[in-house]
Amino acid sequence: MQAPDIKTDFRLMQLKNGRNLSFSEWGVPDGFPVFYFHGTPSCRLEAGYADKAARDLGFRLIATDRPGFGRSDFQENRTFKDWPQVILDLAEYLEINQFGVIGHSGAGPHLFACGAFIDPSRLKFVGALGPWGPVSSPEIMADLNRLDRVFANLARRVPWVMRIGFAPMGWAARYWPGLFFWLLKRSVPRPDQIVLEDPDVAARFRAMQAEAFRQGSRGATHEAYLAYSKWGFDISSVRVPTHIWLGADDIFVTNAMGHHMASTIPNVDFHWVEGAGHLNFDNWKDILMACRHHVR
Repeated sequence: MQAPDIKTDFRLMQLKNGRNLSFSEWGVPDGFPVFYFHGTPSCRLEAGYADKAARDLGFRLIATDRPGFGRSDFQENRTFKDWPQVILDLAEYLEINQFGVIGHSGAGPHLFACGAFIDPSRLKFVGALGPWGPVSSPEIMADLNRLDRVFANLARRVPWVMRIGFAPMGWAARYWPGLFFWLLKRSVPRPDQIVLEDPDVAARFRAMQAEAFRQGSRGATHEAYLAYSKWGFDISSVRVPTHIWLGADDIFVTNAMGHHMASTIPNVDFHWVEGAGHLNFDNWKDILMACRHHVR
């Protein structure tokens, strides 16, 4: 049964190129606005994991579906550098001047692109939980888990083959969510398994994965290809305060990737969380508390 706090409502904004962008709101309506970016593959429903922290700390969360996920139209040939303008357009649509951005996992490249390309007079902070970083060295490549190494090699050599890998994932998430969830739970370390044993966490996870793949796997395939490839910008160009929490036992965003982000992003506030994996949603309170110092 769907947990009572999993809301599936959404709004649509038509972008200047005619595509629809879907978003939902969480937190407190009159709080400082923060755009929430989901992982890969995921959707706007993921923001529910940060909802309580946002309400407790006075933030308004605006969670988007990226192109090809949830209810947002797919965008051919998009890059990470396209995303900051989408957020600026959405901010204009909602009559928002200053804001922050936060997100989890595959949100990383989108968060860092905003930090690099949005004027700091408008973007006040970046907050990230286990964000994916660039696969920018042989050491990072070697430290990836086996599946990520396979996808990284495919992205660089035969990217069209990636569609074969993501199609079954999308089918399982939509039509056999129990299997999808079981496979994930078996693949993650014990700290993440404990998180997934919470009935509300599990119910939200199943709902957001089904919604993420409602259009099929094309959005996830293209975004994964971008994540494993060269991003078109360097994270050293991030210009705003950036707060990162990363589990020391995370098998997706590895220690090598974390060390690279910690040493490359200017003036980053980086926290290693001992005994935590990739799904340590309790850290949203810590992240938003750190981000609150930049709100005037």
